[in-house]
Amino acid sequence: MADPPARPVKGRRSKVEGGSARAADRGLHATPPGPLGGSHARPDASAKVAGLTRYVGDLALPGMLHAALATSRVASARIRSLDTRAALAVPDVVAVLTAADVPGQNSIGAVFGDQPLLVTDRVRMVGDRLALVAARTPEAAWIAARAVRADLEAIPGVHDPVAALDEGSPTVHDGGNLFRTLRVVKGKIDSRRSKATVIVEAEYHVGGQDHAYLEPQGCLAIPEGRDRLTIVASCQCPFYIQHAVAKVLGLPLAAVRVEQAPTGGGFGGKEDYPSEPAACAALLAWHTGRPVRLLFHRELDLQVTTKRHAMVVRHRWGADAKGKLQFAEVETFMDAGAYAGLSTVVAERANVSCIGPYAVPAVDVKTHVVYTNNLFGGAYRGFGAPQVTWAAEATIDKLARELGLDPLEMRRRNALDGMARTLCTGQKLVGPVLAREVLESATRMADWDAFRASRPQGSDRLRYGMGISLVLYGCNLHWGGQQLDRSSAVVILQPDGSVIVRVGLTDMGQGNLTAAQTIAAQALGVAPAAVQVWQPDTTTVGDSGPTVASRGSQMSGMAILDAVARLRTRLDPVAAELLGCAAEEVELGGGFATVRGQADRRVTVATVAAEMASRRLECIATGWYRTTPREFDSETGQGDPYEFYAMACHVARVAVDPELGLVTVEEVSAAHDVGRTIHRQALEGQIQGGIVQAMGWGVTEALHLRDGVLVNPNFTDYIIPTAADAPNINIAVLESDGPGGPYGAKGIGEPAFIPTAAAIRNAVCDALGLEIDTLPLTPPTVVAALGDRHPLAWVLEKSR
Repeated sequence: MADPPARPVKGRRSKVEGGSARAADRGLHATPPGPLGGSHARPDASAKVAGLTRYVGDLALPGMLHAALATSRVASARIRSLDTRAALAVPDVVAVLTAADVPGQNSIGAVFGDQPLLVTDRVRMVGDRLALVAARTPEAAWIAARAVRADLEAIPGVHDPVAALDEGSPTVHDGGNLFRTLRVVKGKIDSRRSKATVIVEAEYHVGGQDHAYLEPQGCLAIPEGRDRLTIVASCQCPFYIQHAVAKVLGLPLAAVRVEQAPTGGGFGGKEDYPSEPAACAALLAWHTGRPVRLLFHRELDLQVTTKRHAMVVRHRWGADAKGKLQFAEVETFMDAGAYAGLSTVVAERANVSCIGPYAVPAVDVKTHVVYTNNLFGGAYRGFGAPQVTWAAEATIDKLARELGLDPLEMRRRNALDGMARTLCTGQKLVGPVLAREVLESATRMADWDAFRASRPQGSDRLRYGMGISLVLYGCNLHWGGQQLDRSSAVVILQPDGSVIVRVGLTDMGQGNLTAAQTIAAQALGVAPAAVQVWQPDTTTVGDSGPTVASRGSQMSGMAILDAVARLRTRLDPVAAELLGCAAEEVELGGGFATVRGQADRRVTVATVAAEMASRRLECIATGWYRTTPREFDSETGQGDPYEFYAMACHVARVAVDPELGLVTVEEVSAAHDVGRTIHRQALEGQIQGGIVQAMGWGVTEALHLRDGVLVNPNFTDYIIPTAADAPNINIAVLESDGPGGPYGAKGIGEPAFIPTAAAIRNAVCDALGLEIDTLPLTPPTVVAALGDRHPLAWVLEKSR
């Protein structure tokens, strides 16, 4: 029997539930207990706390120029002419470049080539780049950028993804506004509809979100001579930047070196978008022959960078009298914005995630990727899953209410488990299926039954509610991107026993360096402090794809284990000679090489390393990992979209002031299937941060667009939660054997975000006894939903 949940502590409460089963370490030598699962100091923490970490904005080189962008302030127009003479006349300006100055391809984008680096004849969104400026001071650069004169002819735009598909709607690109439609088709809808006692139809309007990272976009381009260039960038994927810069400058990939600078947050916003400022800075550096630094100010960053996709999601779901789901029809309209970017990749995850962790016999899903003249959507924590999860969990609650069932019981009757383990794509889950376990754990921590039996009574104005969200998360990249699902690592054992590790996946604050350090230390049997993990550099490791999809620890970790396994083919025989045993008897742990079963026979790893160096043996190894190839039918959405899955359940408790429409999230209880914990503190931090960030998306972070222009591009009007707004957080970590990454670990960064907003929405609806189908739940949205039930409805009616 599990322990009763402790009462939460403000902002942080961690509780471990579930078995202590340990996942296999994927073929490496068995290792004694080590740092795995502990909470040693993060290697980057002290420098950040002391203000010693050098971000792009802290870097300066002799002769360095400062870049600025001349961008469009309208969303849809034809360019009649462009005049840069006034910009060139600004004192200290060195160069003003337009599309005619691009030596390679005037095209940017990680997947598709529909976006120009510099526009020539057409503006499709606010922020389209007209010209680039390099000057000796940042002030001169931005003054000159504003002095660029564009003669624009306004043309009608389209700003609604549903209306964009209407006949006669203005088109963003030749060929129409529908970029792609994805499908999932399973079972016979008509047959199952006849078995449904209750059918719920709904249309959900799910808003976007800005990444709100601490450090805006920034990069430094350094010409190296000999037709080579170095880029230092705040980014999530140095390899994307390498490809983009090489294409724009017409250079081979080997001539472009990209080094990731310490990065102050990303959340997906620094996956593909940094290729754009990097290509701009690189083009200016190429033409001037001088280092060029480009730093976005906050308003520009908010106004022009990618956002979480806004979506319209239509549902028709049915269940029988016992509450068993019979069919689900889903049609999603994804607002891609003016360019495709990563929208189809985001849509792939949304398309197969929209049913959730539920057994549904018949499914018909359509996901449309639609061009508009809005800001273009990109990667964001959850990658399309949060939006469709928000809709799915709302519908589950609606069905429960129609049937007179407790929302918890509704989920119990439909959640996947060891018996029902087939997804809507036909994929059969392997290993433990912990949907029910995380559901029970989270609701137990939240005192669900007690709350339902005796709802708290507050002041006359406050109403209290509790809501659940249960999710399934496909780890790593979707089948459509599996060609990128590979990773490289280099491990170098120094003569003093210290270790250098190079990985291809980035740390942007989430703890990837810490995870890599922990895995390497565990595998080599040394203390974490003996391991130095360096930021990625495209000249030192192979292309490891983007640091997204909660794949950082998984992919880097598996590559590190492969490198260590290769290194040990040379290390173990030397240790065996020193110990007088067979190589296969050597174990590493606690800083020593020992003989299995004879801990008193030991030598330090440093001694073995020194001996290897004295013999001139190779003390460096390169590791490589790629995920298992999978089959998937993109026409029907049937097959194996992901390699393995993680389950999560969040329960939110809210207090709502109906008069003000104000939602206060008081507590969130989160249960996560993690496979195996790598670093306890980092894991808890990811869950806590994901909850608060998702709370912002769900309640306060409204992007106000008017004709494609963001009218609240600042943190005064775009409201993000602060630490003072953080709810009480209970955490349950469930470990298990099964498919996973290094030592059986699964990703946590995105599963920590996805359930929260849906749980909050369901809690608010529970508190008020109504349905709200628009996100975020800002005070105006809540007041509008109350309508005649608002305490001051008669006053509001008179004011209209």
